[in-house]
Amino acid sequence: MARIIDKEEKRSEIARSAIDLFSQKGIVQTSMDEIAKSAGVAKGTIYLYFKNKEEIMFAVWDMLSQQHDEAYAKRIRSDMSAREKILGFFDFTECEKEHDKEQMLTLYQHFVSSMLVDKTGLYTAYFESFFEKDHAFISGCLHEGIKKGEFYINNVDLLSHTIIILLKGVLVKAKASNMSFYEAQQTLMQHIIYLLEQCTRKP
Repeated sequence: MARIIDKEEKRSEIARSAIDLFSQKGIVQTSMDEIAKSAGVAKGTIYLYFKNKEEIMFAVWDMLSQQHDEAYAKRIRSDMSAREKILGFFDFTECEKEHDKEQMLTLYQHFVSSMLVDKTGLYTAYFESFFEKDHAFISGCLHEGIKKGEFYINNVDLLSHTIIILLKGVLVKAKASNMSFYEAQQTLMQHIIYLLEQCTRKP
């Protein structure tokens, strides 16, 4: 009797098999043939699950994003301050358990690099939708902090966007300065803490 293949499970297997290739060679330089070989399937099989290489890359980030959200959900507590919730959200140390942390940093940098040279708009569209959720989360925490008297902010939307732009900038700086995962994480935290500290002072 033929084994029934779960489509989502197979998509995840193919996406996971591409992580090493994407992080080592970059997205543009990785071919569908190489991904098929890494996944142990025929090239034609790949196209049963993904239209193109970009869809595989997006599936990788959907998977990693879900893992991060699940790890954060386990860390979050109802008694945490809004500041603690935001800082906890940008703690990516769970990479040590699920994936090689340096590999994840490199993969993220390749993603940003591909977006900067993308002429199709696919990466930009995904990248922005990826951060819409982050913006909503940050904004929600800031509003919560304002209600509790923890923050004094006159433009929540601008500060939320500033934190996201900061994250993107740290990724570029990490690449340019050859930072390690821990150095990049520390740099990100230092700057977010600084921004939030400015909001704890009454105008």
